[in-house]
Amino acid sequence: MQTPPDYQRHLFVLTAVLTIVSGVFAQDYNPAVINSPVVINDSIQQRVSGNTERAYGEIPIERYRKSFYQGAEVLGGYLGGLGDKAGGIDTTFEEARVAFGVPLGSMDNILALRPYFRADHLRGPTVIDAPESLYNTGVSLFNQKKWSERFSSTLMLTPSIRSDFTTSKNAFRLFGLGLVNWQKRPDLSLSLGVVYLGRSDLPLLPAFGATWTPTPWWKFDAMLPRPRISRRLWKNGGESEGWAYFGGTIGGNTWAVTRDSGADDELTLSDLRLLFGLEEIRQGNRGGFFEAGYAFNRSIEYEQTEEDIDLDDALFVQAGLKF
Repeated sequence: MQTPPDYQRHLFVLTAVLTIVSGVFAQDYNPAVINSPVVINDSIQQRVSGNTERAYGEIPIERYRKSFYQGAEVLGGYLGGLGDKAGGIDTTFEEARVAFGVPLGSMDNILALRPYFRADHLRGPTVIDAPESLYNTGVSLFNQKKWSERFSSTLMLTPSIRSDFTTSKNAFRLFGLGLVNWQKRPDLSLSLGVVYLGRSDLPLLPAFGATWTPTPWWKFDAMLPRPRISRRLWKNGGESEGWAYFGGTIGGNTWAVTRDSGADDELTLSDLRLLFGLEEIRQGNRGGFFEAGYAFNRSIEYEQTEEDIDLDDALFVQAGLKF
């Protein structure tokens, strides 16, 4: 199944607008002188912000624990449609993750492992049959190696099972990402690479962007799949800090399912999102976040029968807690 032209156009416009807004807002703030995965953005942001904080004499927050066990996380959310297209589809989800870290010779070369389980639930009649629940379980393998003071690499591989648990055909999915990162300045990191989402509607995509932290209080992240502008609200030494942010991301996924007829098929939910969030970061990979926003360009598709139904725009809220 090829990506619909409208989806490609909206995705390009969303990325361009957020990147332009990031640049304009940054110039207004400092005349001298932006969605799935989140762990990639977090790792790059931590590295750039840590360099900036040290340059300004601040104490960076150590995000990770000095142990094999790196903590757990629970997440949940709700998305409600604003109209009655296809009968209207609302979704809820819950997810649990556990993180582990293994140094590969040094702290500059760490392998992170994150097993997870997620369930998405669909509510509302549609003009095509859709399962009540969809599941996604697997493990993310993440490695970021520092090759020199300026260059590092980021690799992520996520083998997973995505299905309604009634079929195994095409249920195995693979997400992959590779980046080369250049720390051009203490406040600026540039990245270039490729990403494979393992979705029926999106092929292999280029991955590129920049993360700029002009001061410890501002971050401008033009990295896909989750560009955003962040403003720090408060900081408590090296213990914790709070942030507010605005950005966008790609929503949806592909699952293997069984149709009402008994045939195997692949279902894809897709959307684009604008969001506002609040986040607390605490030492040792702890903290929490809350996000709310607007989802548009929504659709539900079946691969084998080539059915493609447009859905209404929606509002969503989601939150997570790391402990």
